[in-house]
Amino acid sequence: GNAITIAFTNSNKGFYVTNYVLTEDGRAYRVKTNGNNGYAFAFFSNNNGFAVNGVATYKSLNASTTAALSGLHDPRTLDNALNKTHKIFYNKPNADLPENGVAYVTGANQSTWLKRNAVLPIITDLKFAGVEGTEGKIGYKGAKITFTASSPGSYQITIPMSNGADRIINGAALQGYNEVFWDVKDANGNLVPAGQINPLVETFLRSAEVHFPYIDMEINPQGIIIELTENTTAYDVNPSNPVLSEYSDIVYWDDVNITNAGVAGRNSSNPVTNLNGQSSRINGHKFGSYSTSNQFGDERSMDTWTYIESGKTTKMVNIEIRHADLKIESINPDLSQYFSNRTITYTVKVQNDGPSVADGAKLDIALPAGLTISSVNLSNQSAGVVLNSSSNTAQSYVASLNLPNQAMLDVVIVATFTGSYNQIFANTKASILRPADLSDPDATSNGATGPMDADVECINGAPSGVGLCNNIKYNTVNGQDLCQGTAISPVSYALSADGTQFEHSTLPASLTAQDASGKRTIAGVIAAAGIHSFYIKTQNTKRTQTNAIIRTVEAPNATVEGPLNVCVGATDNPVITFKGSGSSDGYEFSYQLNNGNVQTVSTIAGVADATVAIPLTSAGQLTYKLTAVKNLATGCSQTKNLSVVVDIQPKPTKAHIQLNN
Repeated sequence: GNAITIAFTNSNKGFYVTNYVLTEDGRAYRVKTNGNNGYAFAFFSNNNGFAVNGVATYKSLNASTTAALSGLHDPRTLDNALNKTHKIFYNKPNADLPENGVAYVTGANQSTWLKRNAVLPIITDLKFAGVEGTEGKIGYKGAKITFTASSPGSYQITIPMSNGADRIINGAALQGYNEVFWDVKDANGNLVPAGQINPLVETFLRSAEVHFPYIDMEINPQGIIIELTENTTAYDVNPSNPVLSEYSDIVYWDDVNITNAGVAGRNSSNPVTNLNGQSSRINGHKFGSYSTSNQFGDERSMDTWTYIESGKTTKMVNIEIRHADLKIESINPDLSQYFSNRTITYTVKVQNDGPSVADGAKLDIALPAGLTISSVNLSNQSAGVVLNSSSNTAQSYVASLNLPNQAMLDVVIVATFTGSYNQIFANTKASILRPADLSDPDATSNGATGPMDADVECINGAPSGVGLCNNIKYNTVNGQDLCQGTAISPVSYALSADGTQFEHSTLPASLTAQDASGKRTIAGVIAAAGIHSFYIKTQNTKRTQTNAIIRTVEAPNATVEGPLNVCVGATDNPVITFKGSGSSDGYEFSYQLNNGNVQTVSTIAGVADATVAIPLTSAGQLTYKLTAVKNLATGCSQTKNLSVVVDIQPKPTKAHIQLNN
């Protein structure tokens, strides 16, 4: 069977037995228990000892409980791709063993391996790529190390570091293609600095790896003896054979986690950690003594292992570790032509704070509904900035940029609108997205795919929430066209999630700020005529900002004129004249005739006067009262109370001459 459980009640008697262990990759070891002893212990052999997810930990465990052994592959179950339980024989295996056989492991008629042809272990085709697929370029999101293994086994990859903290990665290899994750850290757990490195990477593959987990083995005073047999079906042991792939008695262990390890008088293993190898015929992981006290292995799980190691191979690899803080520094709207040309000019400042070059960074600028892009220009470009490609629609601009370390540029977008000046252009958005396999300190997702969406990257690996990276900025323009003395529509701004205090520029006189429920609202009446502007933002951040531009138009003025006396039927076409002032726009004059219904008369832009003909059909008195004047362009009006009274005189009666004598 694959598992042997033996109980001894007399600790003065050791357990002496010779077994042969056959590995899945076709090699065999002769194993002598050499007098170990345990009241009740488990003994078997596998390919990875006390493993986690099939990868050997190369450690003894400080307990033998079910919880402590949760990562151990149960030897009473079928093998899988990473976990192999070796075959234990009391004698040399038969030379005619087939490659596979039928066995009862967890059920009847199951197939299990028996004798495989041994293959020399070797690693080839070593490559480094970023986890997003770019060969030779790696961000702090991680790297994929790929290689081909000639046989299954355990591998070791050593990446030398300039600071001496060489990174060693161990794991289980499958025959054929293998892929290993590297977190781009050195042996001290520090990220490797960004830049070009050319390490001479060392690899080797262990095959015929055997572990002998002793679970609750109290003592092993003389050590276990493990010897590699020659690569024939005779399974001979030849200590005089100098070829390490034909004979070896070297074993390894690491008891650093065991209580009292290295403590004098506690019968600890010596050395506590043996990763360089010891001859098992001299010291095959000795611990404990033939006594009832200080039993070093009691209720512990002790691992002793060995393997055939391939020749170490080295390969120089060219790796560029790329890390850059890409950011949208700001979005600044120029509102100087808002009222004159219905135009907003946005300047988007883009920057690479480095340290790496960011080739292929994606810039995306999106305008809200109501705005139309009329032109896009780049300005203030640092040396080395390259525009690879660009495209734009009515409301978006997308570009691929090469940005050297510390590079800056301005993207100037001229946008126009139609219709009313009273509009809110909310959340103009600018974002910069990293290229694949370049990490951004505050905008790198942990998704399996490369960068696709700035908002996803901006969450920066969190499962959900609002991204607070410096790669995205928003701007809102609030435009209002009001009559002098009219209350503004309140301008509200929500505090950005990356700040705690509001900030606004100097407000026009009579406007006040109120804070409630995470918002600052500016309201009030602007008394002075003219164009006024202010901004609201979150202090110490430029993530969001609202810019308000408000024009307060002075109310128009008007007078009324006309003749005071006219005659019925006069032929000089007398009129009442309404005279507007204060604007070059058209006017609408409201008036009453003899306190009747309100009537209106208007002008076109550039014409200040409007006239109303005086009816001359009958004598009497007509009172023309100007009640209001309105600017037809702005809608601003002013109430008036000015009157002109016209007396219409009757025609004189016929004249005649009478002569009196």
